[in-house]
Amino acid sequence: MKAMIHDVDRVNLKLLKTAIRFNARILGLTAGSLAAVVIYIATQASIVKWGDDSGGYLGLLAIFFPGYSVSSAGAWIGAFWAFIYFGTCSWLSYRVYGKVLGTRISALLLSPVSTANPVLKPSILQLHGVSLGVAIGSIAALSLLASTVWLVVRGTAGESVHAALFSNYIPGYSVSIMGGLWGAIELFGLVFLSCLLLATVYNKVVKIRHKTS
Repeated sequence: MKAMIHDVDRVNLKLLKTAIRFNARILGLTAGSLAAVVIYIATQASIVKWGDDSGGYLGLLAIFFPGYSVSSAGAWIGAFWAFIYFGTCSWLSYRVYGKVLGTRISALLLSPVSTANPVLKPSILQLHGVSLGVAIGSIAALSLLASTVWLVVRGTAGESVHAALFSNYIPGYSVSIMGGLWGAIELFGLVFLSCLLLATVYNKVVKIRHKTS
């Protein structure tokens, strides 16, 4: 009997991990596509409204989107890079979250039905704050560090006044290697704590609704 339950648990865990991989791909495609549409529409709208003076703030995206410009052709290039960046970050965030969760995922399933098979019962998945914080915090920190290093490597760090504005929200940050590293550490901490708070509130609401259902 114990061996059979153990086999069922292994099957359930395998199915849940497969679901995480599938959801990660779907999230990546969805977030990437949405970001691509937003960049494309924003670029076209800027062209229609401001014409030759449409560069403005959108033109700054060329720092991170090689080949981008506020033009009809640039809109497609921007959409491509937005899809790559946001799709990859979303996919990676979900995969890291699921990876850090590991075997804890079964313990985070709530169900009003008593059964040894969590896949077959109506379940509500709680958030694991630490795993969520590590996943999203790591992606946010690496993104900030990579962007800062890119500006330094390009030799435009001194001209990146808009990037320097991050120092208003992340004390100690500057457009430099050390400044980017320090900013990444601080950003990770802020995102991590925010995720812990989000998970705590979300799980409290889930438990309350679970008890009243």
